[in-house]
Amino acid sequence: MFPLHFHYEDVSRQDPLLKPNHANVMEVPGSFEIRLVPTDDFRIQFSKLAMEIPRGQRFIQTQRGPYFQAGKSFRSNPFSGSEKDTGYVSDFARQSALRGHGMSHFLVRISTVMSMLDSPVEIRENPIKFSMETEFCEFSPELEDYFEIFEHIGGFNVTIVTSANTKDE
Repeated sequence: MFPLHFHYEDVSRQDPLLKPNHANVMEVPGSFEIRLVPTDDFRIQFSKLAMEIPRGQRFIQTQRGPYFQAGKSFRSNPFSGSEKDTGYVSDFARQSALRGHGMSHFLVRISTVMSMLDSPVEIRENPIKFSMETEFCEFSPELEDYFEIFEHIGGFNVTIVTSANTKDE
């Protein structure tokens, strides 16, 4: 059960990111995934460990040959053929994607903490980006025991990827 369940008991859509699309009421944008990338890349061991704790799952280590590229380009919707939102994602960022139940639990936790902190949030067409500093673990009781791990990294850059087509959605 979500810790904020009482806030959503009377709401038909319980995903905090879902808002009605006024142009097309039948189409409701949802959240695809949450990407966590540590702000301090040079301490990769601490960063991986710190990211495994809030995710609740370990990273899968893959064997890569010397001829493989370190990252992969992406497009938000490869089937539409549009060139917007093309970018470059590292293997580390691709490994750190949250989906399914892990994403919803983490989203509830983030929305709880973000309501207490005054952190700047950047909203674009598709992603919502913000920086999650080490104060995040002070407000999360399940992360309190691991504070010494989190104080070694500068925090996380969090990207919530949604299916929204415009900034207003």
